[in-house]
Amino acid sequence: MATTTHPRSVTATEALSVVEPGMTVASTSLSAEPTALLHALAARTKDLTGPITLVSGMFLEGYGALSPHLGHDIHLRTWFMPQTLLGDVGLGPHVDFLPLSWVQTYRYVQASSPDVCLIQVSPADDHGFHSVGISASVNKVLAQRAHTVIAQVNPQMPYTCGDTLLHESEFDYIVEHNAPLAPFPHRRPDDIDDVIAGHIVGLIPDGATIQGGIGKVPEAVLKRLATSGHSDLLLTSMLTDAGRELIEAGVCRSDGPAAIVGEIAGSAELYRWVDHESRVNLQPAPETHGLKALSARRRFVSVNSTLEVDLFGQLNSEVVSQGQAGGIGGSVDFMMAGQLDDALSIITLPSTTARGRSRIIPVVDRGLVTAPRTLTQVVVTEQGVADLRGLTVGERAQALLAVAHPDHRDELRAALGTA
Repeated sequence: MATTTHPRSVTATEALSVVEPGMTVASTSLSAEPTALLHALAARTKDLTGPITLVSGMFLEGYGALSPHLGHDIHLRTWFMPQTLLGDVGLGPHVDFLPLSWVQTYRYVQASSPDVCLIQVSPADDHGFHSVGISASVNKVLAQRAHTVIAQVNPQMPYTCGDTLLHESEFDYIVEHNAPLAPFPHRRPDDIDDVIAGHIVGLIPDGATIQGGIGKVPEAVLKRLATSGHSDLLLTSMLTDAGRELIEAGVCRSDGPAAIVGEIAGSAELYRWVDHESRVNLQPAPETHGLKALSARRRFVSVNSTLEVDLFGQLNSEVVSQGQAGGIGGSVDFMMAGQLDDALSIITLPSTTARGRSRIIPVVDRGLVTAPRTLTQVVVTEQGVADLRGLTVGERAQALLAVAHPDHRDELRAALGTA
C-alpha cells in the first residue's frame, strides 16, 4: 500500500524499527523467505514491550532466529507446519495453525490487512518492476494488502515470467541483501516410490495437465514421465527439479507455457534456471488451484501424497502422533478439481510406515480427516491401484484391502466389523 514514488533504501535493522507491540507482520516463506528481515525482526522483539503476531507459511531457515522468541514476544499464525519436512524446529506450543486449503489461504491473505509485510524480490528491471521470483501464489497480494512493505532485494532471486511483478512504488523500504536462496528439502524417491510411480504413469493420458504435490512419489512420477513416451503435458501447481527434467526432455507443450505454477521449489540450480525462463509461467493461487481455472485445462490429473487412508476412503494428510505436521496445502483443492469432466485425482502412499505400521487403517479419527471419502477417487500403493469410483462402501473397503500390505490384511479384515 506504499504511496511513495521511490522507497527508502535502509538497513534491515532500520526497516524493522517500524514494528511496534500489537502489530501483525506478514512474511513470505519457503525458499522465498526474507531471511535478513526475519533476523532483524527477531532482534527487534527484544526492544518491544509487548508481543507481535507473525503470519506466514513454512520457513526453511527463519525458525532459527524466531523460535527463541515464540510465545512471549511473537505469536505465530501459520498455514503450514514444518514437522514432516524439517522435523522439530523449536516451535513448541506457541503456534496457531490455520487449517486452510491453498485457495482458502489466498482468500485469507486477500481479506487481511497486516501492518507490515516482509517480502523478498528480485532487483528491479529498467521500468522499476521487481519480480516476486519463485513464489507467486500469495506473495503479491500479501504485499498489496499491507500498510507498510519492506522488500529484501536479492540479486539471487530470479526474475520470473507471469504475474510476478511489483513496482518499486509499492514498497516503503528496500533492504539490499545478496545471499543464496535456501534449497527446498525434497527427499529422494526410493525403490517403493518408484514402484508406485510405475502404477501411476499408466493412468496419465497424453495431453494431460499434471499436478504433483510435495513428496517422493510425485517426484518419481515426473521422473518416469520424462522417459515414458508421453507428450503434450502441462505442469501446474509447483515446479521442482523433476519438473524441469520433464520440460527439458521435450515432453511438455510447446504451443504455450510448459508449466503454469505458483511455486518453484528445489535446488539452487533450478532457481538459476528459471530466471527469465519463458516456458515457466507463475500465477497466483486461484489460477493454479481454483476450480474455474482448472476446468479450462485439458485432462487434469493430480498426484498427491497422504499419511493415512482408512477403509472408507477418508484421508489424514496432516496429523501424526506428535500433532499437527505439514499443512493442507492444495491437496483438497485438487481433489475437488478431480471431480471435473475428464479429470482424475490420485492419492499415493506406501502401504506401511518405515517402522512397518500399516498406512491403510480401519478408520481415521473423525478429528483428523483432511479429505472426506466422497473426494477420494484412486488410491495407489506399491501393492497396486484401488479405483474407488462408483463402488459401494463394502467394495471400497475390499479394494483398499487389496493394496494394503499383505502382513496387515488379516487385521484390517477383522477390524471391518468394528470400523
